[in-house]
Amino acid sequence: MELVLTEAGADLAPASEDEFAELVDALVADPKRLVDLLREDYPYYNERGAATVVQMRGWVLLGLARAGVSDDALVFILEEFDAGVDPYVVAAASCALRSYARPNPALTPFVMRALNQIRYHDDPVSFLAYADYSSGPATTSPVRELLLTLAWLGRHASSVLPELESIVKAGGLSKKALIEANRTLEVIRSAQAVGSDCCKLPAGLASKFSWPGRDRGGAESIGSTLFEDQDGTQVSFDEFFLGRPSIVVFFYTRCDNPLKCSLTVAKLARVQKLLESQNLDTRIKTAAITYDPAFDLPERIRRYGENRSVRLDQFHRMLRTTGEIEPLRRHFKLGVNFIESLVNRHRIEVYILDGKGRVAGSFERLHWDEQEVVDRAVEVLAEQDTRVTTPMLGTLASIAVAFFPKCPICWAAYMSMLGVTGLSLPYSPWLQPILVVLMLANIVSVWLRGRATGRMIGPYLVTAGALAILASKVDSGSAKLAVVGIVLTLAGSLLTVIRSPKPAKQTA
Repeated sequence: MELVLTEAGADLAPASEDEFAELVDALVADPKRLVDLLREDYPYYNERGAATVVQMRGWVLLGLARAGVSDDALVFILEEFDAGVDPYVVAAASCALRSYARPNPALTPFVMRALNQIRYHDDPVSFLAYADYSSGPATTSPVRELLLTLAWLGRHASSVLPELESIVKAGGLSKKALIEANRTLEVIRSAQAVGSDCCKLPAGLASKFSWPGRDRGGAESIGSTLFEDQDGTQVSFDEFFLGRPSIVVFFYTRCDNPLKCSLTVAKLARVQKLLESQNLDTRIKTAAITYDPAFDLPERIRRYGENRSVRLDQFHRMLRTTGEIEPLRRHFKLGVNFIESLVNRHRIEVYILDGKGRVAGSFERLHWDEQEVVDRAVEVLAEQDTRVTTPMLGTLASIAVAFFPKCPICWAAYMSMLGVTGLSLPYSPWLQPILVVLMLANIVSVWLRGRATGRMIGPYLVTAGALAILASKVDSGSAKLAVVGIVLTLAGSLLTVIRSPKPAKQTA
């Protein structure tokens, strides 16, 4: 049977695990498509048990070990070191990393973290064949593979020498692992040390943050999606998420990996404290949404949050959908898959929404820093404030240009008409060029927003209004033209602020 993988996915999905293993072997020659198989939402993982998904992903990682790990694949390797708890997958990820072309000190903390997490679950694993459980001299273990990887890093791992020596002295390793650990220590000691800042992770992994800028997909399609919060109160997506930026995490209470859901919700509690310390706890909302709404009923998610010190009130909630999760899955592009309603695999993911409920940024796969998440949310809040004030200032500048007097006599006439002749307000001809510059800056601003959202009516109206105002200054008898310019500017600025962005194009 021939297996074909297209750009969009599988023309002929493997019907069995053996066929999947054959597909992985075939794709070793095409590493880019092999990396695609590590996405949690890939169709091949639909309705597979969690143990099966572990075997499938482990075999893909071993395929990458043969193909060579690229920068694009590196995040999947580091993800297993950062939050992996399954011996087979951690061992496979470690084996894969040694095929990466650029070993550097930035990789060492990930490997050491994995070693500390997995050394008490150092089960034997076999890489001889897919789902092979044989024992004997050919078997390996996650600790052995991680130690081999530290030896591969060599001089780049010099920073963890004291920690590794401490583990060896503590005597918590098996005899085989102890032999490998001493061998690793010899390799690292004999290598020339390098500074920890010599090399860094690829640029895409430096911040672990995805920032799409202002070209964001719309949230209109899920605006009516209903949630139930920790108190059993129903609220729609629009009712909770519109108006203020939000920080959103995903979790489920049945998650058996303490480095994923439990830690994510505990970190959300720390995010809330940071917001409170900056007096932003009512300007930026937070939400924890469960992947498992059928099981995670209000009382259950309330207890889960309270046990991790999560603040729960009108601005900070734990939510479950009352309908299908699929709309949320599409909107957030969630990295999750299911067997029936039970999660079989998910990634760590945190999202920042703008005041229109659109995804403005996300942290995915690797553990995130609470302060960095707050900083990014503050940027979105500042962007929202600027979006409102900039058109207002530009519009006021345009009106000021339209009515700015052409001479000192006209200035005196204006003051007399307003009944303020007693005030000494000097005529400042230099003010008009400044107002014109502000008006032109407003034009540039609305055009940039128009290009980002795909809505160009506002920029056209503002530009036409500015031209009409400038024309009125040339012809002293064109007061009506100035009024037309003001009306066009007002209309265009309002459209720029209130018009919703064009929905993102759907891709196959």
